[in-house]
Amino acid sequence: MLEIRKGEPWIFWPSSICDTFPLDPANKKLNGKHSFKLEFDFTLLDGREEKKTIFSILPTYSGYDVDKGCDVFLYTDGEQTHTRVLPNLIEVGKKTNIKFEYIYGKEIEVYVNDRRAVRVGLGGKELGYDESPHIIFGAGNFPKNGFNLNYTDFNLHVFKLEVDGELVSHHTFEKFIHDKSYDITDNCNFIHKL
Repeated sequence: MLEIRKGEPWIFWPSSICDTFPLDPANKKLNGKHSFKLEFDFTLLDGREEKKTIFSILPTYSGYDVDKGCDVFLYTDGEQTHTRVLPNLIEVGKKTNIKFEYIYGKEIEVYVNDRRAVRVGLGGKELGYDESPHIIFGAGNFPKNGFNLNYTDFNLHVFKLEVDGELVSHHTFEKFIHDKSYDITDNCNFIHKL
């Protein structure tokens, strides 16, 4: 289990460690040009009545927030950022599973505890393109930027990333190497503290 605490987000950005190692960093596959599926289990610990970001895919923003009495899913399709307000699906203290699936140029589906919460047709548009995308857990932005932080406390139990149907990163947060979560696929797609 990975303890993510308010003001101390973690990041999935293996190419930032060294652009040539790993050989094919999985974060670069979140660039909008590949179909992918993110799946993770977590337990929200933060019951404050203010916006809290569970994850954000940057720099072209997509993410999932918990706000006052609702959840909010945001995605960028290359032209603009769209917002979907959802009922409150994430409960404080209860283990939650989120699946975020992007089918290249076709659709995005988000499931919370196996319940489809969002289905968005993209009509040929791509999820926002960038050369080196990354995922921040527990914040909506980099702390140094000072805006849209929405820090929160939660325990991350499992993280998986499939790209074009292949599992390329899997974390159970049981093993760490130099303060980085070990990727049990042996693809060296580490998650580390910001």
